[in-house]
Amino acid sequence: MTLATAVQSRVAVCVATYARPEGLARLLDGLAALRSDALVRVVVIDNDAAGPQRHACEARANSFALGLRYDVEPQRGITYARNRAVAVAGTDIDFIAMLDDDEVPEPGWLAALLRVQAEYDADIVAGPVIPYFPTDPSEWVRQGKFFDRPRYQTGHTLPHAHTHNVLARRAVFETTGRFDDRFALTGGEDLQFFRRARSLGARIVWADDASVEEWVPASRTNLGWLLRRAYRSGSTLGQVDRDHPDAMIARPARVVRGFGRMVQGVLLVPVALVALRNRHVRLVRALQLIWRGAGMIAGVLGGRYEEYRVTHPV
Repeated sequence: MTLATAVQSRVAVCVATYARPEGLARLLDGLAALRSDALVRVVVIDNDAAGPQRHACEARANSFALGLRYDVEPQRGITYARNRAVAVAGTDIDFIAMLDDDEVPEPGWLAALLRVQAEYDADIVAGPVIPYFPTDPSEWVRQGKFFDRPRYQTGHTLPHAHTHNVLARRAVFETTGRFDDRFALTGGEDLQFFRRARSLGARIVWADDASVEEWVPASRTNLGWLLRRAYRSGSTLGQVDRDHPDAMIARPARVVRGFGRMVQGVLLVPVALVALRNRHVRLVRALQLIWRGAGMIAGVLGGRYEEYRVTHPV
């Protein structure tokens, strides 16, 4: 695909939302301000049977070249909402992009994704998510950069992607199938989905200029949430390894890595306690290793932590 055709692509930007009316409004404002020659359709799936965001979405339908499609997915769970979004997006589009309802894209976000997709002939393109704190967190949270995510050079090949900032050919969803409903309330459905896509031959690359801003509520900037997230992310890896084609190797290897993380964390706790600088940061990182390792082992053994039963408004 050439750049000339990429900028004229028809893109459905899919958003799953639940109990975040202010966040959804910010996201829609950001999408309306995009600088892109693409023809954009926005798809909002309200994961609330009462459909509380219908009026707000219908009022914005004319802000996008292909309009805004709103639908309700009454079955609670992120996979149900994402699968409904893909279905509602339609078959008359070239690409599906996904964002979360606590994010705001930069004006050049979509143009950057499409430019990189065309340049590298990629099936899937992922971009950076930059944390934004509407309420100043504790100094140790900022120092530790606990909400920062890895970044890469544009064009870097990735083993997987996440739905908080991604663009994929429509055909990827036809080939790979549905997001797995076993992950509906645990999260990690995107990791599992895009790993499957890659195993089927999809090429995933990074677009470092395609940034979105993630609003981080105060309810997440604390030790309890950080440890629960570490445990959940570890358990997701364990759950995904249960489905690995070489599960007889992947499962015990994940258990070994889990124990390794836990031992490493335990050894680092006393080091953190006597540290003269960044004591809080060192201690939290050590504890995260322990919780993440425990989550890995639990996930392999079939344990599930349903993080998304609780919503953090922002």
